[in-house]
Amino acid sequence: MNYKQKLPKINHLLLDVDGVLTDGTVFFDHEGRAQRRLFTKDSFAIQFAIRQGLRIGIITGGSGAGLLEPFRELGIQDIYTRSSDKLDAFKDYLAVHDCMPDSIAYMGDDLPDYAVMERVGLSCCPSDAATYIRERVDYVSAFPGGGGAVRDILEQWLRVNNLFEHPDKWTW
Repeated sequence: MNYKQKLPKINHLLLDVDGVLTDGTVFFDHEGRAQRRLFTKDSFAIQFAIRQGLRIGIITGGSGAGLLEPFRELGIQDIYTRSSDKLDAFKDYLAVHDCMPDSIAYMGDDLPDYAVMERVGLSCCPSDAATYIRERVDYVSAFPGGGGAVRDILEQWLRVNNLFEHPDKWTW
C-alpha cells in the first residue's frame, strides 16, 4: 500500500524536533540556553491541521525550557522531551489517547526514530534524513527538516481529507 492510501486513515501525527521541525542546528545564547529556528510555513500548517482535527504531538530527545513554549503556542499539547527511548513515549501516547498505531503518522529523521517508525500506520521523513531512514519509510518529503517537510506531509493530509481547498479558513 502506498503512502497516499494510508493518509486517510491517519488521525494523529507525531514529530521529532531536531532535523524535522528544525534543520538540526542548535544555537546557544549568551547564557548557554539552546535556541532552535522554526520554519513559519511548517508552523502555520501545524496550527491549521490541528484546527481541522489532526492531533499533533512531539517526541524528542531534546530538552530545555525554551523547547516547549513555541510548540505549545502552535497548539501542540502532547510533548515528550528527553525521550532517549522514543518507543516508551510512543507507548504512553497510545495509552493516553486510546488509539491504534495504524492511526498515527510519524516523521523522524534519524536512527532513534526508527523503532517508532516501524510501528505506525505511516512513516515519513524529510529529504535530508539519515540514509537508513530514507530507505525504510513510506514517504520521503521533497523538503528538508526545518524547511517545509512538515508542511508537505500536513498539506497532503489536508488534501486527501478534502480540508485544504478552503481559503476562507487559512488563518493563523
